[in-house]
Amino acid sequence: MTMNRLFDDIGTLPSMPKVVQSLIVGLNDENVELGSLSRDLRQDPTLSARVLRLANSSYYGASGRVGSIDDAVALIGLNALRTLVVTSGVMGALARVPGINLNAFWTHALLTAGVAGRLAPAAGVPREVAYSAGLMHRIGHLLIALGHPDVIARIERDWRRMPVGEVVAAEQDLLGFDHCAVGAELARRWHFPPCVHEALRDYADPLREGAGPCAGLVHLAAQIASGCEDGEAAGIILGYLPAALWRALGLDEASLQLVIGRGAELRYEVARLI
Repeated sequence: MTMNRLFDDIGTLPSMPKVVQSLIVGLNDENVELGSLSRDLRQDPTLSARVLRLANSSYYGASGRVGSIDDAVALIGLNALRTLVVTSGVMGALARVPGINLNAFWTHALLTAGVAGRLAPAAGVPREVAYSAGLMHRIGHLLIALGHPDVIARIERDWRRMPVGEVVAAEQDLLGFDHCAVGAELARRWHFPPCVHEALRDYADPLREGAGPCAGLVHLAAQIASGCEDGEAAGIILGYLPAALWRALGLDEASLQLVIGRGAELRYEVARLI
């Protein structure tokens, strides 16, 4: 079995609205022109509705005050709106995956994204890039589920109890490839910047030679997210984060403790959002 065969078996690749595609291409460009974003969103009522629903959640800080796209721009800003639009596009493209608990999947993805975005500045990674990579870090799992539901069912039962390295090994044994490679390929086909698909490819083994800082951020963020979902104390979570990794990223215990504490709060906000 090959990864190309997986994409062939899926058939038509989940597509993105045009406005999301244009934002993805300029994701790591802080100077990209966003002035037409509101106008473009108004031309896609379905996407606009999803964006407004997310914007009104406490997760994005607007807490029910957003009645229009212009309100969203005024309250959360264009850069935050861009992140929100990309989030809506990614979640909308894979809104139906038989055999997967999508509430649990997107809860973990959004929590990982939020944590990665908060860790990003200290590591010198653009916040929106880290957020997008965190959001998509397990998206390859969804594509495997679409193409091989019988195989993914065996992994889905146990992945929460397994370190990501063991999940990757199990996928490789069963399929000949893993969700990291599949996610990276999907990100490439969706035209995300190379730093995003490289992060998806390497996040399970972020200390490997050639892995970039965004992969390390996603690795840490996913572990923090899982710990917060399980209700673990901040000290417990900090204790099992690989110190060699967070030190290499320029992080320290104090900043990690703050982010872990915020992650515990985000857990409840994300649960209400989904």
